Amino acid sequence: MPDVSLDWLNKNAAMLVKKHWGLKHIPKIEIDLERDSFDWKRNVGYYCNDIETIVFSSQVNKRKSEREIKKILLHELVHWYLHTTGQRFRDSDERFARELIRVGLGKQHNSDEQSVLAAKAAWKRKKDERFEIIEENEEGIITARLRHHRKNGEDFKRDLANTLIRAHNEREEDITIYPGDIADMMCEWYGYKLEPLARVAIRISSRGSYLSGEIGDRDDISEVLHHELDMTYSEIDLKLKDFEEEELEAANEDS
Repeated sequence: MPDVSLDWLNKNAAMLVKKHWGLKHIPKIEIDLERDSFDWKRNVGYYCNDIETIVFSSQVNKRKSEREIKKILLHELVHWYLHTTGQRFRDSDERFARELIRVGLGKQHNSDEQSVLAAKAAWKRKKDERFEIIEENEEGIITARLRHHRKNGEDFKRDLANTLIRAHNEREEDITIYPGDIADMMCEWYGYKLEPLARVAIRISSRGSYLSGEIGDRDDISEVLHHELDMTYSEIDLKLKDFEEEELEAANEDS
């Protein structure tokens, strides 16, 4: 029978929030807080969003192992983290289900219909999620595509930053490192899986100074067709509409 004290819960909460979200503060945690809405026959823990407090029952804790209670604590911490950062935090929300996957509790969702549906949607989204590292050289663009069964975009950015720093600090003098090498390191150090490289990747977004990511206007598209897709300017002029000329012709007709 575990001795789950308030001090034990606070210490484990501090460890978990630092590990999963890099936070130094934790929510208030109580044992045996009385509320009419609590059903301790069905639940092991509660997150009370109106008072931002996680609640446990001493009687229920006696029937659970420390490992089980730690999982429930993390589950309730996910509620707390999403709620206090302004995100959807209920068991029936896909966002909540995605965060459960991220912290390693993907199968620890509630068994009601809405929670199950949210978990299925989260797993489908996770299955389709990919991260990319791009190498641009004189021959073109090569994309290394990575996936991870738990991590999200912010995790990927943090892992990539740490990999670049470590790769630089540990490399021997005059050793050249390519983006593909970084991808391999992320697989080795952080558990990413590398999919076959995309050998042909073409940048088609506008190359203007604002870097908005949009396709751009006629001139931008013309440059992509010429420089990236090997079309001549004469071919491009025949195929691309010139709205300025159309407007000029219309204005002449009106006059």
